[in-house]
Amino acid sequence: MHKAARGTVLATLGGGAAFLVQKAHGQVVWQVDATRCLNSRLGVVGVEACKLCTTECVVALSAVRAVNEYSRCGRCNICPAYFNITSAVDERGLPSEKLCPRDAITRKPIGKADPEDPANNFYEYLIDEEKCDGCGKCVMQCKEPLGLGSIVLRIRYNRCVDCNRCAISRACPKDALIQVPVEQALRSQDGGRA
Repeated sequence: MHKAARGTVLATLGGGAAFLVQKAHGQVVWQVDATRCLNSRLGVVGVEACKLCTTECVVALSAVRAVNEYSRCGRCNICPAYFNITSAVDERGLPSEKLCPRDAITRKPIGKADPEDPANNFYEYLIDEEKCDGCGKCVMQCKEPLGLGSIVLRIRYNRCVDCNRCAISRACPKDALIQVPVEQALRSQDGGRA
């Protein structure tokens, strides 16, 4: 019994040491698990946007950013992640207010805009990472049924200071910030533009 307990302790220490060696070589990074994140999960209704990614990061402007996965984006004329769709409608038939409190999302027409049929115009929605603070409002509005779920929260590694114990992960109510091997993180980010 004593040998079994000692073996368990040694195995745990060995696993921890292996993790620290990986960490020291920069082979493990933090990542947002969209299946756990309140702001990223599709189909969740009646949930308020979680602001912990914005408020708990140790850097002044959070390392978590909204990212548009363009392969999933519908390039809609009225994007619920861009417009506050509950605002009054202007003379062009578009909502009069933008959703992002930091004006971090811009829209660029794809091809020539058709003034005769505005509903037939398509747009690319670009997120300015210098302005985005990861508040998650656009992510919540991009969910089904209003959106297609193309906007998600991601950690931008050029901004992350690679904390040994991420302050956001400690505060996250759903344990949505996890550590994964670099290769896995890079594969999952191929859908968004840098």
